[in-house]
Amino acid sequence: MDDISELRGEAAATPAHRVWTKGGPVFSHLPDDTVRGLEGRAMASFGDAATLGMWAFATGIWTTGLFQSNLLPVSQMVLLFPGMLIYAGITLFIAGLFLYRRNDTFLGSSFCSFASLNITRAVLLICQNRGILPSGPVADVLQGCLLESFAYVALSLLLGAVRMNVVLTLVLGCTFFGYALAGLYFLIHQIGGNAWSYAGEIGGYFMFAAGFFAYYGGTAVLVNTAWRRVLLPIGGET
Repeated sequence: MDDISELRGEAAATPAHRVWTKGGPVFSHLPDDTVRGLEGRAMASFGDAATLGMWAFATGIWTTGLFQSNLLPVSQMVLLFPGMLIYAGITLFIAGLFLYRRNDTFLGSSFCSFASLNITRAVLLICQNRGILPSGPVADVLQGCLLESFAYVALSLLLGAVRMNVVLTLVLGCTFFGYALAGLYFLIHQIGGNAWSYAGEIGGYFMFAAGFFAYYGGTAVLVNTAWRRVLLPIGGET
C-alpha cells in the first residue's frame, strides 16, 4: 500500500508525457525514472526466454534451408512438419509470450511472428501431402506471398535490431534475404523456368547463416548469464 500511495503522489505531481521503454511507448503521469524502475522490476521478476526462442528459431530456419538450398529435395519438405510445428512453432510462440510478459516487445514480436509462420507452413505442407489442399502453381504463389510477407517482417525488425546489437542484426538481415529470395523462387519459377531456382538456393544459404547466428545469440545469452559477465560478445546491448 505504501508503494501505491507513493506512486499516486508522484503521478499527481507530474503531467502526462511519453516514456520510451522496451515494452513500447508509455503515456504516464509518473516520472521517467519511476516508469523505468517498474520496467526493471518486471524484467527482473521473470525468467528470460531469449535462449529458448533463439534456439527454436534457429532450428526452424536452418532445417528449412536444407530444402530451400536443394541439399535435400524440395518435394520432401513435408518432413519438416514435426520440427516446424512443435519446436520452431509452438515452443517458439510460447517463448515469445514469456518475453512479452518480461516487457520485451522486440523479441516477443519477433518470436511470435516467426512461430506463426512456421506453424502455418507446417500445416500447409502436411495438408498438401495428405491431399487436403491442392499442390501446384497456385499453391506455390500463395507460399511465395507468405514468405515475402515475412521478409517484410524481418526487414522491419532489422531496422530495430541495428540499434540493439550486432548478432540480432545479422540474424534478421540473413532472415530477410533468405525469405525474400525463397519467396521469389516460389512466386515466379513457374514463369521464369529453372533460372529462378538459383534464387531459392541462395536464399537457403542465407537461412543457414541466420540459424548459425541465432544459435550463437542464444548461447551467448545463456553463457553470459551463467557467468554473470560477457564471455561471448554480441556487439551491443542484450
